[in-house]
Amino acid sequence: MFKRTTSLGAAALLLATMLPGVAAVSAPGASDAAYVALAKAYFDANFAANPVNATGVGIHIYDAQLGSYGAADYATQLERDRTYLAKIEALAPATLSPEVAIDAKMLANSLHDDLLLNGELAQWRHNPDAYVNLASGGVYAIVERPYAPVETRVRYAIARERAIPRLIAQAEANLTTVDATTAMLAERDARGSEDFFTTTVPEALGPIADPKLRAELRAADTIAHDAIAGFATWLAAHPVAHPSGTYAIGEKAYALRLKYEEGLDMPVGTYLRVGEDALAVTRAQFVATAKLIDPNATPAGAFEALKSVHPTAATLLPAAQHDLVALREFVIAKKLLTLPSDADIKVIETPVFQRQTTFASMDAPGVLETSATRAFYNVTPVDLTSPVAKQNEFLGFLNDYNRPIVSAHEVYPGHYVNFTIDKHLPLSLTRQLLSSASFAEGWAHYDEQMIVDEGWGKGDPHVRLAQLGGALVRECRYIVGVKEHTAGMTVDEATNFFVENAFMAPGPARVEALRGTQDATYGYYTLGKLEILKLRADMKKKLGTAFTLQRFHDALLAHGDPPIPLLRPMLLGPDDDGKLL
Repeated sequence: MFKRTTSLGAAALLLATMLPGVAAVSAPGASDAAYVALAKAYFDANFAANPVNATGVGIHIYDAQLGSYGAADYATQLERDRTYLAKIEALAPATLSPEVAIDAKMLANSLHDDLLLNGELAQWRHNPDAYVNLASGGVYAIVERPYAPVETRVRYAIARERAIPRLIAQAEANLTTVDATTAMLAERDARGSEDFFTTTVPEALGPIADPKLRAELRAADTIAHDAIAGFATWLAAHPVAHPSGTYAIGEKAYALRLKYEEGLDMPVGTYLRVGEDALAVTRAQFVATAKLIDPNATPAGAFEALKSVHPTAATLLPAAQHDLVALREFVIAKKLLTLPSDADIKVIETPVFQRQTTFASMDAPGVLETSATRAFYNVTPVDLTSPVAKQNEFLGFLNDYNRPIVSAHEVYPGHYVNFTIDKHLPLSLTRQLLSSASFAEGWAHYDEQMIVDEGWGKGDPHVRLAQLGGALVRECRYIVGVKEHTAGMTVDEATNFFVENAFMAPGPARVEALRGTQDATYGYYTLGKLEILKLRADMKKKLGTAFTLQRFHDALLAHGDPPIPLLRPMLLGPDDDGKLL
């Protein structure tokens, strides 16, 4: 239930525990302390119950625990949700200051969302992949960053690996019906996780001087490997062999997820039309831009031609480093926003154990992390053992037109800038630990278009086509997510939709279609981008000649990552027309 998070100093965990009963008051801000205390108590209880989440945000007191995930544990979690939801609802909104009122709404929505996902939908009974991710993710969180001496982290990894057989036993007891697509993906992920424990974990941790500790890790790696392998076999013989149910959550649940996760209270049909309109506009722009590049080529052919201009295997990382330098200079020269003075980010090769799933990514530390605080821009190197044609295909995605767009999304002015600004803000514990995907991903996706609009690429249609290609994929996700979950769209139909509308090859298109079955609202990239563009237009209307992009972006990024619908009244005041899109 925790969303992507931002940054907070560890001192926030020292807040006072739950205050005794607070008398009803009417002055705005009079109940702020009561809310802060109940939020602190709630998050503390959740970290104790969900050690993997705690490690991920930088709290390391539970690192030797994996957690318990039986039916009784989910019942306890849901009761905790209801208890704290009642406490929040007992606070009169008028007695909260504006910022704390947003916090209270975000936490209440998060609790409602968990009650929907794990209560009404009971996803813990129908999604075996969640347990695979807990097993591998729990250990990955330990080995990913050197936040403690390697010997300490090895002991934590051993403890969590030894707990995996119990987790798998709980999973097998919990799971009832699993639809065929979800079952297939879960078994595939379980098979793919087997070698994670015996190969990736020792590789990520590096040399271990103590021979006894090395032997204990090898034994624990084997325990974890065998448990996951056994789960994959069990899946093949049980829910996979006799699947039933559907991954589709239905229109009612879809609307509630938009409301609770993104603050968007809108009929699903209206939401879908917004995405379809956006796709139509972008597709027309893509076709027109492709014709500027080559009037005789198909749009797909012109797009494919971009891939021929790419760095070599040896120059890929230096090219990415140059992207960051050039993008930072561009942001400053164009006065797009106020950048923090520190820039503690390093371009590195994607760690070996992450290379199967990403071309490039921004790896930020946990929001409460106080030790391993450097951020990394991971760029996956070419596999030099693969055929030359395969190497060129890989490099083609990171071509000289698209790679800087990816770098803008991940680093300048995208995720890394957002993360760094948050790190310097005096944000509340709630605002640090909860965030909206449509804000975080919407901001990064908005940046791709914004920098090109502001002159990145100097009007080169190849650069614009690269940017539009990325937008088409996100808009197709938006539409496919709705239709797979509310209108009966099949995976094959979704695959064809990506091929026809985002000009993708069938293989990657099918990956996108399958992702949609498990990530119903993965249109949040486009949703957030459209909401930011609408908010920008409204701010421009409000400020008139005083409007600048720098002023707008600084104001937008000054409150953490709340859903845009909750932020609009804060920025627009009485000029908010209530229209989000």
